[in-house]
Amino acid sequence: MAPSRWRYSLRWGNRWTKPTGDLVLASAEVPAGAECPAWIEALHVLGGGYAIGIDFLDPKPIRRWSQDAKAAARRRNLRRRLETAAPLFADLFEADELARRPDYFAGEP
Repeated sequence: MAPSRWRYSLRWGNRWTKPTGDLVLASAEVPAGAECPAWIEALHVLGGGYAIGIDFLDPKPIRRWSQDAKAAARRRNLRRRLETAAPLFADLFEADELARRPDYFAGEP
């Protein structure tokens, strides 16, 4: 899903200093794909400390993992960590951890 609106803004570009004026001098919302408005470009001065930025206003929807996918990832990560830390005892430690926290490794939140 592509964003349907963009926001161009002329804002302070140096995060280590404070601007002498406002943090944001100008901003405009435009349809996605449109160029920066000429009036914002006209306000921009090279070396003035302000930069033209773009924000995508329609964020992507959050995709949640299924319980099965979460459980598989948790078990896979546990196994990888144990193989790195204690390869000879990985099977023993994995069985202990799975018995100690069965709900977590079943994908429960």
